[in-house]
Amino acid sequence: MKTRLSNENLQIEINSFGAELNSIQHAGIEYLWQADKSYWARHAPVLFPIVGKLKAGEYQLDGEHYQMPGHGFARDNDFELIKEDSDEVIYELRENADSLNKYPRKFRFRVAYKLTDQTIRVRYEVKNEDEKFMQFGLGAHPAFNVPLKSGTFEDYKLTISPAEKRDFIPLDPPTGLLKLKDKKEEAVSELELNRELFKEDALVFSSSKKMAVSLTNSIDAHGVRLSWEKMPYFGLWSPYPADAPFVCIEPWCGLADDENTDGDLMTKFAINELAPEGKFVAEYEIEIF
Repeated sequence: MKTRLSNENLQIEINSFGAELNSIQHAGIEYLWQADKSYWARHAPVLFPIVGKLKAGEYQLDGEHYQMPGHGFARDNDFELIKEDSDEVIYELRENADSLNKYPRKFRFRVAYKLTDQTIRVRYEVKNEDEKFMQFGLGAHPAFNVPLKSGTFEDYKLTISPAEKRDFIPLDPPTGLLKLKDKKEEAVSELELNRELFKEDALVFSSSKKMAVSLTNSIDAHGVRLSWEKMPYFGLWSPYPADAPFVCIEPWCGLADDENTDGDLMTKFAINELAPEGKFVAEYEIEIF
């Protein structure tokens, strides 16, 4: 089921399947990638209960082995629409028979979208409803059209702020796993878009306490700005070598496996943990101009 929200500046559409944003329109322009399967058949998937890929597609927990697809299973499940106002919707996913075969925890996962002026506020809330501690990752994966209205892919840039040194963690392109041994500190503030930028898969960085990434161009004033706090990592991605007309800006609470992981979810790098009845909240904003 698809739900639409609008105000004087924005019109958005969300699909209950995956609780996924399907459209962001402003000034007659579609900002969100429209899931052309010849490049990438998704718009803005929600990542839970893992971010990225697991080594060999599997992990261990409580002495048992489990398999789980990259970025988890939430993006391929129907969420229940539990609240709908003129400016906000809230979706909820709970464990089911299929999820328990992949992830043996009871949980409540909510995704909320709220419109304010030219901004979409996205809120994630995880509650542990299991008797055991819950280990998980979550994150966002929105893709934005490039170009938005004018110019070419190469006319656009990503501006990362604050402009300070941060960890860069390379990925291994064939596997999509982190190469933690090659982690290094880099000063990064602007990235001019070109295809070679993503030759080694997504660019993975650590976040500052307050973080923003903007997508702008040299032709007109249209762009996108994502901002967040308390989401300790982010990824930047566009398929390579395809001439895919989009780029993803992805705030994360969690990361893919390291290539040398032992597969234990409890000790996985960048994992989050909740005690029984515990609650975890993360938010980010998408500003459209």
